[in-house]
Amino acid sequence: MPELPEVENLARGLASQVVGLKIRDVRCHYPAVVGQDPDCFADAVRGHSIEGLHRHGKYLFFLLDSGAVLALHLRMTGQFMLVHRTQPPDKHTHLELILSDQQKKIVFRDVRKFGRLQLLEQSVSRFIEEKKLGVDALQISTGQLYRLFQKTSRSIKAALLDQRIVAGLGNIYTDEILFREGISPLRKASALSYDQVASLLRTIRAVLDAAIRGRGTTISDYLDARGQRGSFQNSLLVYSRAGSPCPRCGTAIVKNRVAGRGTYSCPACQSR
Repeated sequence: MPELPEVENLARGLASQVVGLKIRDVRCHYPAVVGQDPDCFADAVRGHSIEGLHRHGKYLFFLLDSGAVLALHLRMTGQFMLVHRTQPPDKHTHLELILSDQQKKIVFRDVRKFGRLQLLEQSVSRFIEEKKLGVDALQISTGQLYRLFQKTSRSIKAALLDQRIVAGLGNIYTDEILFREGISPLRKASALSYDQVASLLRTIRAVLDAAIRGRGTTISDYLDARGQRGSFQNSLLVYSRAGSPCPRCGTAIVKNRVAGRGTYSCPACQSR
């Protein structure tokens, strides 16, 4: 599933190209992608301009001049790309937003059909509140994260994956962050001291910033707004490297199941 860096790159790539443009028409090939009657969805957005974009965690919000908001979540295999208007839709293209620029349209592709582009009936802040999303991973403070960790009895891996605690982290970056910080994914989040949480947060930001600069991680389906793959997969140190030597100590990377997810770590560098 695309995580914070992938959605941030999507936001940056789209913002410079679509803000100020009007949605001239909507072509919905798979009604479930908008979660409502496609004609009602089209009527609500047709003729309105995109005034801005806002990201929170793994969600991307399109702010329209009507006051309406479109909330995008790519889920596992969603792709949201700006393409030439003449490009024909393929069997995985579920939605097309035809823009006022004669050369451009936005297409939403999704092989597994889990992604959604939802027309909100409330504000972005209200949506975040109703979804019980935590503070964005690039915005949360040490004090906030420490207090949240103190309230849970779960492992640090489970806590970081919980979008109600911190929004934006997923399986890939959580494994990379914990390896770089030298923390076992099995360690209880509440066992970390305030200073350890501060150090962890610095590593969270460093990894996310590096991944954003690398245009995200493409393991299988993720593409940016231009339809290009990310490159940060070339910088992953532990994720999907079971059996390979640890880049620090040479011990074989192991794969276990933590918090219901396949988890990669070094048993030597990340002792319990």
